[in-house]
Amino acid sequence: MNHAARWWLLSDVHLGVSDDDPRHPGSMLPEFLHREVLATAGPQPNVAFVGDTFELFGLAEDESLARLESILAHNGDMFRVLKACAEQGVQLHFVCGNHDVELARPSVAARLSALLSPAEPTRVQVHPWFLHVPHVLVAEHGHQHHALHRMPEVLRSAVNGTDELDLPPLAAWNANPSTSRLSRAGAVARACLASERAERRVREDAYDELLQTESLRLGLDGVAVRDLARLSRFRTVSALPVAATRMVLGAAGRRGAGEEAPAAAGRFARTLQAHDSGVAWYVSGHTHRALETALDACPTRYINTGTWCSDVRGRGPDQSDRRAFPYAMVDVARDGTTSGGLRYWRPDGG
Repeated sequence: MNHAARWWLLSDVHLGVSDDDPRHPGSMLPEFLHREVLATAGPQPNVAFVGDTFELFGLAEDESLARLESILAHNGDMFRVLKACAEQGVQLHFVCGNHDVELARPSVAARLSALLSPAEPTRVQVHPWFLHVPHVLVAEHGHQHHALHRMPEVLRSAVNGTDELDLPPLAAWNANPSTSRLSRAGAVARACLASERAERRVREDAYDELLQTESLRLGLDGVAVRDLARLSRFRTVSALPVAATRMVLGAAGRRGAGEEAPAAAGRFARTLQAHDSGVAWYVSGHTHRALETALDACPTRYINTGTWCSDVRGRGPDQSDRRAFPYAMVDVARDGTTSGGLRYWRPDGG
């Protein structure tokens, strides 16, 4: 028999060591969790942060650990309410995004669990690639389908128990802004070559063994997981023009628009369906555009949970109202049926 459950999913909070964002996500989120999660009686509660929860990007292992502790210390209300959630039986999930991929390091994931739920660390789960609830939902940040942020061997650190992380090519451009553009361009070129090599390794037997291990954790068929890992691919010839366009638009204070579900979301959902593992909901973040829509040729419904920071890029109510914060809710009945969708929370209850 299935167990009834309720899921709250949100993404792109971008918590750092300061709270200078005009929307103050570090102050708003604890209030949301108090009112919507801790004050709600009902089925098993789950809260999933679908990537870019913390600003940890590009840090070494020791630096990641120190920064994580600093972020939680600075956001004291957030720290306390997350601990209260774990103590009261809420299952906390953290999906890695491109800004907090460091959570994939076993040492960093273990520290997060120990800080938030010292009595029962399993109340806190880190998902290096994606979260899967059989026949209910999948949640991935979405950067793995974006050439500028894709990390092909995303599982190498988490599954192998190492602390190695290969950062994406765009990171080579942004890593040290004090160096010359020529130096950074050279770093990007080297990173592109490294990504191309990594893409080849993802298709080799050694990485298939990691995928098999991950399939057991995800509760998915090994062939399905392998197919999902190969849905997207980094290609220098297509990535560099995208990077150039993004830099030009950024210099002009503009961003690329798009109000449709990305094609990768449909490919992901249809791949699951082809392996008899279809889900009702596909949830992602990354684009900072809150959106709910249907997927082509697939019964799965798409939700993008937008962002809680001020860098809103969609056309929803959160664009004009800084006190409207997007999230997804999914209710699971005992018979396995689901309901839910994209929601907006306001601290005044509106």
